[in-house]
Amino acid sequence: MAGEVILRAAVYNRFWHSMGGGERHSGMVAQRLAAGGVEVDLIGHSDVSISDLSARLALDLSATTLRIVPDRGEDHMSEVSAEYDLFINGTYMSRVHAQSARSAYLCYFPTPFDHELTAAHRMAIRYVGPLARGYEHTHTPYHFGKGWYPPEGGRRRRWTWSNGHGVLRFAPGPELELAADFGRPGCNEPAQVCITTESGELARITAATTFAPHRLIVPASEGPRELHFASDTFSPRGSDERQLGFALSRLREAGTSLDPRRFVANRFPWLLRNPRDLSFAETYTVILANSAYTQSWIKTLWSAESEILFPPIDIDGVTPRAQRDQVILTTGRFFAPGHGHSKRQLEMVQMFAELVRGGQLPGWKLVVVGGCEEKQRPYLEQVTTAAAGLPVEIHANAPRELLESLMSSAAIFWSATGYGEDTDKRPWTNEHFGMTTAEAMAGGCVPVVIDRAGQREIVRDGIDGFRWADAQQLRIRTIQVATDDSLRARLAGSAIARAADFSDEAFARRWQTIADTHDLLKTDPARRSN
Repeated sequence: MAGEVILRAAVYNRFWHSMGGGERHSGMVAQRLAAGGVEVDLIGHSDVSISDLSARLALDLSATTLRIVPDRGEDHMSEVSAEYDLFINGTYMSRVHAQSARSAYLCYFPTPFDHELTAAHRMAIRYVGPLARGYEHTHTPYHFGKGWYPPEGGRRRRWTWSNGHGVLRFAPGPELELAADFGRPGCNEPAQVCITTESGELARITAATTFAPHRLIVPASEGPRELHFASDTFSPRGSDERQLGFALSRLREAGTSLDPRRFVANRFPWLLRNPRDLSFAETYTVILANSAYTQSWIKTLWSAESEILFPPIDIDGVTPRAQRDQVILTTGRFFAPGHGHSKRQLEMVQMFAELVRGGQLPGWKLVVVGGCEEKQRPYLEQVTTAAAGLPVEIHANAPRELLESLMSSAAIFWSATGYGEDTDKRPWTNEHFGMTTAEAMAGGCVPVVIDRAGQREIVRDGIDGFRWADAQQLRIRTIQVATDDSLRARLAGSAIARAADFSDEAFARRWQTIADTHDLLKTDPARRSN
């Protein structure tokens, strides 16, 4: 209808292709927006199928549109956000500054970007980083405009790829001579780079397969200046789906020596990111925490307020069976401690082994289910070795149908995420919420989970299941549930009812309350459809 106000919204998640819990969380926001008549773009950096995404996440995203944006860095995504009335950032650890009229940051946990760096690296960022950052921002006569990917590099140099049409911007001033290395590392063919200004072609340079030095003259101007770099592109092998033009390295004003601070910035680009710069958080209308645990750490680490929006749990996929199998189920991605919030499968297998060898769980078995990337295969092998000779089944990268069947039939659910970790020093190693716990409860499993973080918000101790603080408590509570049929039935019934508090319907109600409170769906009368 002419004159009708249409709200345009974007839901940004750079990990849509992984189709995990965070993607379902942000995808459900998109589904709710679209159901309310909002024009919704799902923004990502790699192509995925809307139908596959809907099927894997148990969502209906048919009314949304997938928009693939080249990965040119967070500054570029900030510019993209300005195109929308509402920008939802659902990307883990993102620091994109929102420029839309209204915006929401969906925070799974405020993990510092330097959380996996060594103490020496963090000290370098603290003391050396300000020098490198200050030099880069105050001693360069240019800055990168559109058409460039984030900087990358190896041990000896740092470079920036164009996407086939990159722009360098310069302030007004006299003629300027630039020196830079042009190349195409990883490509076996050179490319011609045509460099133009608004007045026409300035130069043509061959970007060889290895880096080679070149010089450029930037004409004098009383106004802002731009150089445009156009070239053919190629697509790298493997999972890198970018279209790459040429790479620019060691760009500087000709005749200037490489100041030690500039050398450090080029050699160690991670020094350029300031972990104390939390200004991005101030650009969002509201920050959405996935749990009270996350909310508390947003306040501690970001000094920011937030609203709680629990993840939506797909309880329709699991139907509790009256007859339960003598199975303890645990599920979660396989990755070793030291890489985020490890699910601690190895420790759980070891704890189960003690129960079996002590003769305390005759006839019972442990089933371990989880995704596993190739680089985490060594950890999976550790778990498999520990399970040898025990009644333990391990299913890596199992289909969703198997997991739902196990959740519907297993008697007990275990979770040990955060076991052995120091919460005060490494709070991100705990379960930020615990979606799989809630899913298993919906299937009728009795949760016996670690007494930490998000698990405390899901499992009411002694009502829906039990929480444990150490291995001894885990063993005691597991034996208690396994050997007392009436207790297990009572806890299972309560667990099923409790899971409904985190259902898709509960999510929809909470989202609407937050949207109304913060006017997220307020239309802009200045922009109307044609």
